[in-house]
Amino acid sequence: MKGTVVSTWLSTLNKTYGEEKVNKAKKKAGFKEDLIITPMTTIEDQKTKDLMKYIAQDVGKKPAEIWHGMGIKNIETFSRWFPSYFSNRTLKNFLMLMDTVHLQLTEMLPGANPPRLQAKELNDHKIEMIYKSKRGMYDYFLGLLEGSSSFFKTPIEVEEIDRGTLEDGRAFLKIHINFENSFRNKKKYILSKILGLGVFKSIPAKMGFSSFILSFALISLPQFTAGWTVNLGAAAGMGVVLALISRILISPIKAIDAELSKIEDLNLDDENRLKTADDFENLFEKLRQIKSKLREDILFLKGGTDDMHNFTEDFVELAEDMEDVSDSISTVVDEVAQGAQAQAQETEESAYIVNQNVEEIEKLAAAGQESRDNLENAVKNIRTSTQAVVDVNQRISGVRSAFASVNQLGQQLSEKIETIMEIVDTVEDIAGQTNLLSLNASIEAARSSDNGRGFTVVAEEVRELAEESQQAVEIIRKNLGEFTEHVETLSSSISEQFSNLEASNQALEEVAESSNSATNDIESATDQVVDIVSSLNEETKKIREVIENFNNLAAIAQENSASSEEMSASVNSYSEKIKEMTGYIEQMEDLTENFRSNLKDYNV
Repeated sequence: MKGTVVSTWLSTLNKTYGEEKVNKAKKKAGFKEDLIITPMTTIEDQKTKDLMKYIAQDVGKKPAEIWHGMGIKNIETFSRWFPSYFSNRTLKNFLMLMDTVHLQLTEMLPGANPPRLQAKELNDHKIEMIYKSKRGMYDYFLGLLEGSSSFFKTPIEVEEIDRGTLEDGRAFLKIHINFENSFRNKKKYILSKILGLGVFKSIPAKMGFSSFILSFALISLPQFTAGWTVNLGAAAGMGVVLALISRILISPIKAIDAELSKIEDLNLDDENRLKTADDFENLFEKLRQIKSKLREDILFLKGGTDDMHNFTEDFVELAEDMEDVSDSISTVVDEVAQGAQAQAQETEESAYIVNQNVEEIEKLAAAGQESRDNLENAVKNIRTSTQAVVDVNQRISGVRSAFASVNQLGQQLSEKIETIMEIVDTVEDIAGQTNLLSLNASIEAARSSDNGRGFTVVAEEVRELAEESQQAVEIIRKNLGEFTEHVETLSSSISEQFSNLEASNQALEEVAESSNSATNDIESATDQVVDIVSSLNEETKKIREVIENFNNLAAIAQENSASSEEMSASVNSYSEKIKEMTGYIEQMEDLTENFRSNLKDYNV
């Protein structure tokens, strides 16, 4: 389906159902929103069928009703788009020309495939029309007939004769269209037909035959042999009769002259017929054929100029819109050029700032690297110190164990001293008892006089030994007491130092654990610092790449700025060319309008 007829359909549908519903149906049917329909645009048949289907669904009608109603109203749209096909025309003349119009459209628009509307006259009141099309749009065709009858204000009756499918696959519909009034203007010259007796078809033959009849009649009359005066009168009468006969025979030339006058007045209608049964009828028929060919050519020109005029108007509007758009683009391009220049400057400044930041980040990363190294050294030192603390703790544990042994030995020594003290006490008791025994012995020896003197000496020695033992016991007791005090003091000191060592050992263990935990934390922090430094290095590389991209972007922005300026100049030049083209289109529109005005004088 070519764009011309689809444009008229859309115009009619918009007027009938509103643009909102039509646009909604167009979208569903697959029409592009920005589609510009020109006479050469080809629209798929299925899309137009879907368009009618979706409109029918939206308004609650059948698609056939939409097609029929659009056919009725589309005549008005056609009359606005192609006024040459409608002006100064009758309905019968319009219908008879439609097949010619469609054939012309096929020649004008490559790829166009309009239906055939073959029409022929059956009599003065009836024509036969056969619709042939692969699309089978019967409802639309019948709607067009109804709309045409209303437009030309000519009542008709449409009688369907047959419908079906041809051998080539096209659908057909044969109808008879009855008119109330005759659509023919016939001029009959009865006397001229009588003079030919239905046998003679040429003017000379009719003239000769008429002369023969008249001469034969005059010669057959006896009074014509009466004398020269009578013969003279007869000859004069024959001349008059022949003149009258000639006038009768050539009277159809007035109709031919009138037809030529109509052609001179650019009136090419085909409503007159001439019936003379001679050369004049043949001449009139040839004149009709000439007019028919002229009509086809003029109709082709009229239809073409109408289409060109409509397209030119649309093109002028489009050119004006393009001019406005071009001006807008020019303004935008100027703004883009300025923006690109500003962007280039801002990009350079941003690149400079980012570069400075990257340098600071690199310094920070270097410091982080140094801190990482210091932390690693500190961790190593702490681990060494921790190990030393552990070693000291272990040694203290050994000393503590030794002190525990010494303490235990001190306790055992104290116990031994106590045992010795008990022995000393025993010795002291023995010494006391010995001294007492020596005293008793001395007393007994004194009683026994000279016999007991030796025993007294022994008793004295024993007493002295007992006293010495007593003294030794005292000394031992004293020394053991002092030794015991020293041992107890030492044991107490050892116990105290043992407690201190135990507390120190506990503290060292806690320090070792804390140091180990701190070392682990520092190691974790060191790992994090390492990760951060690595991330900083990676990010620095990325930022370096970003800076490089910034620099590239700045260069591109500079190039874009230059390109925008060039584009601005090109757009300005393009805008000037569009304005120039608009002027040419307006001139073409004026020329087309003048051509249309000249063609309007032709009544086809």
